[in-house]
Amino acid sequence: MPTDEKSSRSAVEEEFTDIVGGHGKWQMKMYFFCFLCSWPHCFHNLIMTFFAPNVDHWCARPPDMLAANISANEWRNQSIPLVVNRAGLIQKSQCTLYKSILVNGSLFVPSTSESAAESCKSWEYDDSFYKSTMVDDWDLVCDREWLISVSKTVYMVAFLIAATLCGQLSDKFGRRPVMIVCVCLFLIAGLLTLLSRNFMMFVVLRFFLAMGITSTYTISYVLLSEVVSVEYRSIYLFTFKFGWTYAYMLMPLIAWLIPSWFWLQCALTLPWLCLLSVFWMIPETPRWLLTHGKYTQLEKTLLIAAEKNGKDMKQAKASIHNYVSRQQKISKTEEKKRDETVFDLLKTPALRRSTLNIYFCWFVISYIYYALSWNTNDLGGDPYWTFFICGAVELPAGVIFLFLCRHIGHRMGLLIANVGAGICLIITIFIPADMVWWVIAFSMGGKFFSSGSFDIVYIYTAEIFPTVVRNVAVGSSSTFARIGALLAPFIRQLADVTHPVVPMALPGGLSVISGLLLLLLPKTIGQVLPDTLEEGELFARKEKVQKKSSATSEFVNTADVEMR
Repeated sequence: MPTDEKSSRSAVEEEFTDIVGGHGKWQMKMYFFCFLCSWPHCFHNLIMTFFAPNVDHWCARPPDMLAANISANEWRNQSIPLVVNRAGLIQKSQCTLYKSILVNGSLFVPSTSESAAESCKSWEYDDSFYKSTMVDDWDLVCDREWLISVSKTVYMVAFLIAATLCGQLSDKFGRRPVMIVCVCLFLIAGLLTLLSRNFMMFVVLRFFLAMGITSTYTISYVLLSEVVSVEYRSIYLFTFKFGWTYAYMLMPLIAWLIPSWFWLQCALTLPWLCLLSVFWMIPETPRWLLTHGKYTQLEKTLLIAAEKNGKDMKQAKASIHNYVSRQQKISKTEEKKRDETVFDLLKTPALRRSTLNIYFCWFVISYIYYALSWNTNDLGGDPYWTFFICGAVELPAGVIFLFLCRHIGHRMGLLIANVGAGICLIITIFIPADMVWWVIAFSMGGKFFSSGSFDIVYIYTAEIFPTVVRNVAVGSSSTFARIGALLAPFIRQLADVTHPVVPMALPGGLSVISGLLLLLLPKTIGQVLPDTLEEGELFARKEKVQKKSSATSEFVNTADVEMR
């Protein structure tokens, strides 16, 4: 190859990070901001566990019996019937009572037949453990208990909309302006929730809060992927999401120290006014400026980046000017390519089977992850410690499966994680209810494997689909994960309408099936990854791909990916 041609090709492939540095103070400033954004996303996503925990309650005593100083224990013993709860155990009813009267200062129940029981009109609550919750403030019990699940689903609906809408808006208007709007939306909605007069007002405001913080969190992946070099990209993106895990583990301590849901909401919202630093912490990304032809602003941004990263400014100015000039020339000669859609994933038989298989896998993983995360109160034991353990298992899960997959591949790693999660959940069905810590142990085992699955499935999905539809495949797969998360809050109500073992047996069985179905998909370890749809079809059939485009050297574009 002639020297001039070689130099020309090298110039075209040169990245701006080769000039300003792929890792330095300029990037770390943005990394720190994005790391902070993952904390409130975790807090507000999972905080309903402490806003509306399982509070023991019973039908309230009538005023005449309160005046007669009839104790709560005497009232419950004589006026509250025994029922079978959703776990299949016999306990005092929380939603019905017998008709009773006061005779000579003593409580008298004319009939204790089951037909004599009637629904509660009001309730009393046990405040010995939880001091002030949404449950007792707004009577979120019995026929209103489903509203708690709705509030969690609303958050995930906002997540689903935000991932689609704000991704498109940030592509059109830029990462910086959309992130600024989303941070402001989160803070405004978060502060307004403190003024909620009823639960429905809280849920509506929570929707906008979620829209703001989940959009900020999602755009953070795009932002970081576009400002660091290839060799640092995976480090930035994987460690940035650890903010979620640290917040997960810290949350029960904060909730224990602040037993009132109102002040807990204050504590989880007011500190994040610091995110208004977005105005001076986050610049527009050079990659967005480049693709939208804003070359003057691009040159200014790169000069600032070079200075922050301690580059020789005399040399950097010349290099940046040459780089921008070359990119202008390239943009004028490049032809626009057709954008592939999700329908391209379904056109050919083998690729269609892989697509549906992966969609099912994402759905099951997300369903189990959020069902276990949101319903730790149902496992028994100390709710604060159970919640902490549920978050803590994510740290070793990420490290162990990271190293495991390097040796056995992502397909087998994902299979082990899915089957392991399913087996752990199924085992909990056979553990007696009084063996609480065994139930917690195997449930946390399910969370360990589910968390590992979540980490692996992003990478494996990006590997098995060809380059031309890779972003579409990961983005559409994540949509099915959000659908699974939408259904997860109603796992409690599932026991009420079916059988007490169904909430664990159903996701457990689906997880095992999902893991075994992965055997139908191709392995990726040591394999040449596909670029075109034709190569993708061959790869899905487990046939060898003969050639590999250079485009596969960086196959994950996180602009279309949102995690958890």
